[in-house]
Amino acid sequence: MYISLITSILVIFILEQCPVFSNDVKLNSMEEDLLYSYLKTPANVRIFYEKLLQSNDIDDISRLHDVITQENIKQLEVEHKCFTSSDDLLNALNIKSRNVNDTFSRNDIRRLLPALVNVKFNDGCHKSEGRATWRNILIGLMIVTFINCSALCGAVILPFRNRAAFKWILTGFIGLAVGTLTGSGMFHLIPMAFNIPDLDVHHSYLNKSLIPIIIIYLYYMRDQLLRIFLHVETIVCTHTHDENEVLAKPSRSINGSKYDLTNSAKKSVLEIHNPNTLVGNLKKMKAAGWMIIIGDMLHNFIDGLTLGAAFMVSVGEGLRMCFPIICEEFPHELGDIAVLLSSGLTIGQALLMNFLSACSCYLGFLIGAKLGELEQFHPWVYALAGGMFVYIGLADMIPELVSMGDEIEKDYLALNQPITNVLKLKILLCQNSGLILGFIIMFILGKYGGDLEGLVKF
Repeated sequence: MYISLITSILVIFILEQCPVFSNDVKLNSMEEDLLYSYLKTPANVRIFYEKLLQSNDIDDISRLHDVITQENIKQLEVEHKCFTSSDDLLNALNIKSRNVNDTFSRNDIRRLLPALVNVKFNDGCHKSEGRATWRNILIGLMIVTFINCSALCGAVILPFRNRAAFKWILTGFIGLAVGTLTGSGMFHLIPMAFNIPDLDVHHSYLNKSLIPIIIIYLYYMRDQLLRIFLHVETIVCTHTHDENEVLAKPSRSINGSKYDLTNSAKKSVLEIHNPNTLVGNLKKMKAAGWMIIIGDMLHNFIDGLTLGAAFMVSVGEGLRMCFPIICEEFPHELGDIAVLLSSGLTIGQALLMNFLSACSCYLGFLIGAKLGELEQFHPWVYALAGGMFVYIGLADMIPELVSMGDEIEKDYLALNQPITNVLKLKILLCQNSGLILGFIIMFILGKYGGDLEGLVKF
């Protein structure tokens, strides 16, 4: 409804080059009627003013480049300044109304027009690149803290690791991690690295991004069905398992060497009262444990970097980025604790080292938030995170997903129950429930994620 009005304002601006507080603009009768029909009440002016600011990418008035003050108005220093609201603008022009439904006079609109034109083209009404909002940083730090607490989830699930349903639930979570990580990379991060969402406001690029996701899923299903019905192994799985595994989690392959979580891991769980100190156990810890700690520090640092840059764009963008990270961290941290236990640490020491390595996310967040104030930095961090998310989802989490299905089958063998195709299809269905849900969630967040911003306004 505002296209005609904006067009009129642009034409007038080009022809007149009018000062902000002048009333020299002359409109013909049609232009004046059109302008007056849209802006004759304070409520209409308020809506139009907000639309003008949003067209300059201002979704938060605290990000205005240069806010006008009363002193600026007295000195008529308004050329590169911006009003935070239409009410301030009306007060500066001394245009009064008793309530929001009162009608302005045509002379009021004539005086208001140059100031509205000034909002669109004034440097002060564009987004500041050097100011971080405390609201964004506070919410971001809360999210990072929540993610880091997943490093302690091993202490919560240890009592339930021998339950029959545990591995079924965990395989669903791993499937969810695959879906959200891959979906986040394809639907959000990689397009944002090329500024596609800013150019395609209708999000039609999401439909094209859906094509490679569907192809990936079809190839995954092909591989799984070949395993079930023809016993053809097409997925290279680097994880090995043992029925005595600590957390029902696949072991990690480090530098080509496999570390099975066998009796040594079980022994670590039992030795809760190990007299060795943390420093002593760290000195004797296996190389696998150190690789897990160092790898986790780098992984969480990049996660924090991504979140810091995203929260500086908007809270909604930060919330979109945190969801796949949370889904991935839960099963990932279970495996890390298992490897640390098998490397010689006690339960308490493993949880402590896992949490300390996760704290690198704070450092990454602060650096990302600082660099995120520079808008030219955003595409680069999105490209970095996009590649990492897609790789982890496909190259790391899918083999873990397959391995967890093998673990469920081993449990049935241990109980002398037959491994039928029906059981394998049930496992595949459980995996697919998390996988497809992850894809759907990330697609919906890409399509309607901007509405998240309204949920956190305060």
